[in-house]
Formats: sequence, structure tokens, C-alpha cells
Amino acid sequence: MLRKSSNKKDVGGIPAKKIVIPIILVLTFLHISIIATIMMVNKTSSELSSIMQKSGEYVSDATSLLAGSSLLSETSSNFILMPVAETGEVNIMPLQAYAGELANDRRGAQVAERFKSYDVSPEVKEAISQAAESAEFMMESQLKAISLMSAVYPYPDIMPLRNIPVAELTEEEQSMSSAQKESSARLLLLGSVYALHKQTVSQQVNTAVGMIQAASGAHAAAAQQRIAKLRSSLWAITGSIIVILSATFICLHTQLLAPLDAFVHLISSSSPLDDTKGLNEVRQVANAYNTLLKRRDALDAILRSAAETDALTNMPNRYRFEQYMLESGESGYSLAVLLFDINYLKKTNDTYGHLAGDKLIRDAASCISSCFGENCFRFGGDEFAAVVKDCTPEMVQEMIERFKVAEQEKNVSISLGYAFTEEIGNTTLRSLLDEADKKMYIQKENAHRLN
Repeated sequence: MLRKSSNKKDVGGIPAKKIVIPIILVLTFLHISIIATIMMVNKTSSELSSIMQKSGEYVSDATSLLAGSSLLSETSSNFILMPVAETGEVNIMPLQAYAGELANDRRGAQVAERFKSYDVSPEVKEAISQAAESAEFMMESQLKAISLMSAVYPYPDIMPLRNIPVAELTEEEQSMSSAQKESSARLLLLGSVYALHKQTVSQQVNTAVGMIQAASGAHAAAAQQRIAKLRSSLWAITGSIIVILSATFICLHTQLLAPLDAFVHLISSSSPLDDTKGLNEVRQVANAYNTLLKRRDALDAILRSAAETDALTNMPNRYRFEQYMLESGESGYSLAVLLFDINYLKKTNDTYGHLAGDKLIRDAASCISSCFGENCFRFGGDEFAAVVKDCTPEMVQEMIERFKVAEQEKNVSISLGYAFTEEIGNTTLRSLLDEADKKMYIQKENAHRLN
């Protein structure tokens, strides 16, 4: 194995990696920053949405306490004030509405219990607790009043009236006259104590709702402020990327594209390239081209005097192969060299004649060129070569598998050997040829031994 030559000419110029790598790193950092900022915006937006949703739920639950308490108060008062309908029967419509509301889970104690687990301030929980206590007191008064009034005007034992709890009357209350019971029932729901508790429910619920809305508003304002700052950061990062990309384009245009454009015109006129301008890699290209130009001039006489095409197979011949190797350079790409030798050509010539042998050679050439591309050559006689550039071992192996199928289709037997290098510069073309030649002859000996 040969090491890369260390005598490469120093052509000067800034290497592209010294420009590209820092730009890539900066752009990568900025793109990561954009992604992180977008994620923060989304997170903050989700938090804002969650705050508003929870606030709405808390307000709804708090107002449901007031709505439930008001409905119970209204329906029970309607029964107390008008226990008998115009038809002379007991007025059960308010009682049915009362029983229906009792089935809901927005009664005072239930709401207060749920607020214990809510993410609200202690002041809100205290206000809801006071409202719930007053609502419970009101409900106890309502049930007592309903029991007193039903003792005078018994209502039928039907659903859903069975769901109304019956308040136990004291002996004193039981001994009251019907008028006294009615008066006592009205006093329970229309008296100043009941009115005070009713007012307390309304005031405390409104106070709790106000504190919930104020807290959610403050959280929402803070979240919106954070989102505004994050969006400003996004604009700043985007602007930085635009500036960097613009500067990069200007640099690449002056140091890469402009020199290469000049090279196109010079190459078309076979003139030497200017290797004093542009990036280091551009100068190396110019220097390499100038070197190749000198080699071409030195080899022109040889190439003009040699026939480049094999007459029988119409493939490039050995001279063309040698020229190709000279033009291919000695570094910077992967390469596979394959050598072929037709088996039993002499036996075919001796048995069936040279016309059959010529057909065998043409069939072998067809197999080789169809599987390994345009860089296939006939050395002469029964020997061929193929060169595959910028490839991998897997790619070469796939070509060989197709070649084996082509052999069977053409009914020919060809021995082959190949050598591969990941990068020319780690070895020499001559070493690859020698390695491929050894493998090919081993396969040829095995083929003749089996035959």
C-alpha cells in the first residue's frame, strides 16, 4: 500500500472547510434555536389555553352553585306560596322541578368539595366554602318548609317526588294548626335569616368568580407577553440566518463560482487556468488541470500514433486503456479494476475454427461492456479489462452477479479477477492491476481444473 504523496503543491487560498464548517455550525445552532423557540411558543400557548380552559371550568362550577341554589329556592318558594293549583289539587309542578334539581351535582357541599382540589387561591376556596354553607342552610330550610306545608297539603307518592328528603318535624311543629304550619313554612323561606343566607351565596360566588377571572387574566397576560418576546426572538434569528446566507452566497460567488465560470471559458480554449484566485480547492483544481494539460501535450504524439479501438469487438484497446489510466489521476476517488480472460478460446479455435473463436470473443466483449459500462477494454487475444470509478464493493459485486447471468445467456465462460480501493492514493493503479490479474488467473486455473 502506498501513502498519499506529501509533495502536493501549496497553491495558497483559504480552504473551503475553514469557511463552510463555521457557517454550518452557526446555522445549525440558529436552526436549533428556532426549533427550541417554536417549542417554547407552543408550550406557552398550550399553557395559556389550559389556563383559560381551567378558568372557564372553575367559573362554570362556581356559578352552577349559585344557579342550583337559586333554582332550589325559587321552586320551593313557589310551592310554599301556592301549595294548591287552580284545579284544587296539590301544586306538584314546583316540587317536581325541585326534585330534579336535587339530582344534579351542583349543590353547595358538592361544589365546595370539588374546589378543594382545584388550582385556585385559598381566598377563592374560602368564598366558595361560605357560599356552600349558606346554600346548605337554605336547603335545610327549604326541606323543613316543604315538610310543614306537605303536612297540610300532602303531595302524592310519585317519582320524582320520592327523591325529596322528608324533614322530621318536632312535636311542637306537629301539634301546630294548619295555619300555623303554613305561616311557619313561609317564615322559613321569606324571613330575614333566609334572605341573608341567599344574599351570602350570591355575594360569595360573585367574589370567587371575580378572583378566578382576575387570576386567569394575570396568567394570560404574562403568557402573552412571553409569546411576544419569543416571536421577537424568532424574527431576530431568522434575520441572522438571512444575513449569514447572503454573506455565504457572496463569498461563494466571488471565491468559487466566478473563478469556475472563468475556468469554463479558458478550458474551452485549452488555455491554462489561473491558480492564484479563489478558494484553496479551486486553486487546486486549476493547478491539477494545468498539470493534466501539460501531460496531455506530452502524450498527444503517442495517442495520435496508436489505434484506440479494437477492430473485432469495437472496444477500446490497450493503448486507450493506458491513456485512460493516465487521465484518471492518482487520488480522490474510489476505483475497481477488473481483468477478464476467455476460457477455452484455443479449444474453440481448434475444434470449430477461428470464425467460432471470433464469435466467442465478440460475445465475451458484449457481456463485459453490457455489465461494466463504457470503461471496458480489450487488451488483445482473450484478455479484457474494465474500470469502475466512484463505486463501492457492493456495487461491483452487483455488476459481477449481472455478468454471471450474461455469461449464461451468451453461453460463454470467462474468468475474472478484480481489485478495489476506497481511494486512489492509498495504492497505485499498477498494484490494483497486479492484484486483479492474480485473482483472475486463480479463477482460470480452477475453471480448467474442473473441466
